[in-house]
Amino acid sequence: MASTASFSLWDKAVQSLSDEDKQSINFSQTDKPTILADVLQAAEQKKQLCMHKRWKFTKQNGHVIIVRDVCEKIIKWIHKFKEIGDVAIQYDPSHAALPWAAVRFFLQLSVNDVQTFGAMAEGLETVASHITRCKKYEDLYLSPSSSSSIQADLNYLLLRHYAVILTYLATARRYYTKSTVRRLSGSVFDTSDSVDACLSNIAAGRDEVERCARLIDSELQRGINSTVTQALGAISTDLISVSTSQDSHYQSLKDIMSSFEQPILRAAAQVSDIHASLAKDERRKIFAWLSTVQYREHHRTSFDAVMPGSGTWLQNKPEFVDWKTSSASSILWIHGIPGSGKSKLMSIVIQDILEAKLQNTSTSAFSYFYCTRDEAEKARANPDEIMRAVLKQLSCSDASQPIHAAVLREYQKRQKDADEDGLEPSKLSLRDCKNLILEISDQLPMVVMVDALDECDPLRRHELLHALGDIVQTSNSLVKVIISSRDDLDISCRLAGVPNIYISSDDNRDDLDRFVEQELDKAIEEQRLLRGQVSSFLRQQIIDRLRAGANGMFLWAHLQIQSLCDPERMIVASDVEDALQRLPTTLIALYSNILDRIDRIAPHGQFLATKILSWILCARIPLDQKILTQMLQPSGSENPFPAQDVLGLCCNLLVLDNSLNVFRFAHASVREFLESQPRFSFQKINSDAAKECVRAIVKASRPSHAEFNGYALRFWAEHYLTPDVQSTKKEIIPSLRADKTFYIRRFHGEDLSDCWAEFGKKMNHKLHPSEKSNATLLRMTSNSNVLEIIEAIFGCSVVNVNHKTTNKNPETSLEFFRK
Repeated sequence: MASTASFSLWDKAVQSLSDEDKQSINFSQTDKPTILADVLQAAEQKKQLCMHKRWKFTKQNGHVIIVRDVCEKIIKWIHKFKEIGDVAIQYDPSHAALPWAAVRFFLQLSVNDVQTFGAMAEGLETVASHITRCKKYEDLYLSPSSSSSIQADLNYLLLRHYAVILTYLATARRYYTKSTVRRLSGSVFDTSDSVDACLSNIAAGRDEVERCARLIDSELQRGINSTVTQALGAISTDLISVSTSQDSHYQSLKDIMSSFEQPILRAAAQVSDIHASLAKDERRKIFAWLSTVQYREHHRTSFDAVMPGSGTWLQNKPEFVDWKTSSASSILWIHGIPGSGKSKLMSIVIQDILEAKLQNTSTSAFSYFYCTRDEAEKARANPDEIMRAVLKQLSCSDASQPIHAAVLREYQKRQKDADEDGLEPSKLSLRDCKNLILEISDQLPMVVMVDALDECDPLRRHELLHALGDIVQTSNSLVKVIISSRDDLDISCRLAGVPNIYISSDDNRDDLDRFVEQELDKAIEEQRLLRGQVSSFLRQQIIDRLRAGANGMFLWAHLQIQSLCDPERMIVASDVEDALQRLPTTLIALYSNILDRIDRIAPHGQFLATKILSWILCARIPLDQKILTQMLQPSGSENPFPAQDVLGLCCNLLVLDNSLNVFRFAHASVREFLESQPRFSFQKINSDAAKECVRAIVKASRPSHAEFNGYALRFWAEHYLTPDVQSTKKEIIPSLRADKTFYIRRFHGEDLSDCWAEFGKKMNHKLHPSEKSNATLLRMTSNSNVLEIIEAIFGCSVVNVNHKTTNKNPETSLEFFRK
């Protein structure tokens, strides 16, 4: 549907200009067929100049614009314009040559003032995008024989829009070709204001054109689908009589149109000082030194639970569009109440960027992190660990790419120091990571996403926010950051001045409505709700009640459906109807109801449910099905405890993470609720865990319980040293002293360090071979509390940590601990 009239629209627009503007747009060689190649070359040259000079400027609104990124966008639009030409049925290579010649003219101007060139480049990017978009509309929606009123409207709006663009180019030429002194003088302020006014007019004209184009597209789609052919009237002949080749042409143009909205693929600079290759083992060591957090698996877990087609509303939010497309480094804050789907939205954006990276290896460097507050995964709440994981991803995009030289140099320096001391290389601090990220960002635009910041250590998360803010403010390349969290007071105060999106119930209503229907239909299909015997009337009742009460909370709706599926409480339809009238209105009330349900389980089941929840609360590692079975049945059956039984006993407060095959709480708010209950107090659950661990150590003769035995030996001291666990301490130490395998004969005058070293060896002998590498005494205890453990076991706190043991190979106790 290429337009033969497209050639004349720009000419007609010129005729509508004033004589002064006509003279100002008299650019040379406007009919040159290679005009696009000339513009592309000029844009590439300016981009290189901006990279070399590290140009950025601050706009009146405070946004810091990376000028190199603006040039990248101009280059993008040139390529898109060429794509449209490649699929056009009738393509004139000199189409829009006049405005493109103007773009070339400005790019070739010698401007040494970054503020001036930056403002000019932003205007050129706007012009380039509008030339390309309007060319698309002409080819899609205007035909030589078109006579419909809608098409006539589009033709008129395009003509007027082109005139506004040309007026801007004429005004800009008069302004930017003056000397710096004259530009800063009062005599040209009016011209500067005219430039800004023209840009505003261009934006308004774009909105009018796009509204008209959407109307025609809607008519066209209905015509092609032959659903309301008669309603199209005069336009139907032109739009529906489309041959197979024209259909293909139309779809090709639509594909290009959809690509306009994709984030710009910002090219990464080729850095000569990056080492091209490293041995695989060496790379693995460096990556392990940076971070061992399994962020990829965390993403898979989060994204696998995303409902297909959800989250599209976020992509249309003006704040998100501006964050994605702007050439200003910025932070975007996504926030909302618990259970509103923040992590799922983050995983959707993360997945989109990961897929874009797969299609083009020259996209921005990208990193992400899912925070969580969990005793089993303390690294995920530690700002140092978070920044190390971010740095790891930014330093190398994939296994085929080299590790950035700055990171490699730092590792080699620390490895050299460590070799001299016989230690492992020291870890990077948050500040170290920030400085290395800034060094990387000198050559690479980057995107950083941090989910659930509210679950980061509340005493230190301000350090993480400050570091990310420093990177955004001082980087010489484009840096985009997204943070999601609840509205915790400290986070709200620190992010008060950044663009933000609050997830309201209006925003996610459509997604939540579909979620409720899909979850309910799944429960009916799987016969979990009333054995599948649910009338259409009752189904609609449930949907209406859950939609009305969810208030934007997916988690609330999910748990309510699970509660309605309880086969012991919901026997007939009237049971469900009664329950719908008494649904808890908040997550806290809902959790209280679930805990009451657990209390009504038979005594043995209730005991197991409480024990499961307690272990998940305090365990120092994520618990899989095997080790949890051993914890629940230390002297009973050796058969694995079915995962569905675990989830059922806990009434869906837990979920099974299929990516890592471990149990987790269904949401961070579940942990917070349980911690507020006396039966799950921090002291009580750690006291019980310490007792269980000591019992396992003393009776560590069952090979089938090797995993829990290993856990007990590694972490008993951490549970033991929990503050205020006095009653536990009185029970644990006699048990250890009475264990003959731990009997240590201490001679009169013998330094206690020898006894401590011997105790460590005896503990180590009890470990399963697979656990030995993880169980040095420094891991079994903590540096600051070693003396407390020694005093408790041996009844004496006199120990000389620098004393050489009397072993065959003498070493101090500290040297032994570090092995």
